[in-house]
Amino acid sequence: MDEELQQLTQDFIILPFVLKIFEQDKKHFQRYSSLESLNVFLSMLDAAIQEVINDLSATKQQLYTKHHIVIKRTGNTVYQWYDENQSGTIRYTPNKMQQLTKETMVKYIRKVKNFKMTHEGWRFD
Repeated sequence: MDEELQQLTQDFIILPFVLKIFEQDKKHFQRYSSLESLNVFLSMLDAAIQEVINDLSATKQQLYTKHHIVIKRTGNTVYQWYDENQSGTIRYTPNKMQQLTKETMVKYIRKVKNFKMTHEGWRFD
């Protein structure tokens, strides 16, 4: 597997975890909707979530249509991949999965510098 394909495979595995955590964080912070200052953070999370969704969709499309690779989860941190001619196993330790997820989350938070406010901010009436 070349470097580009390894990155696509890693993204295919890690991005769903990142998406789930961002969505859980958003639900958690929405409980405190009376705090107007959280609206900026919720808007930033919305932008990050949308970026993850877009990238995950593009990753799946490239894996399936360009490379014809299918990946299946077979254990908590074990994945099987196969294409027309080859197959293999991808194993991560729980710590490695956590580290990759954390690094990817930071990457997406930094990526959304110019986000639109999707939640109302402070009012000065």
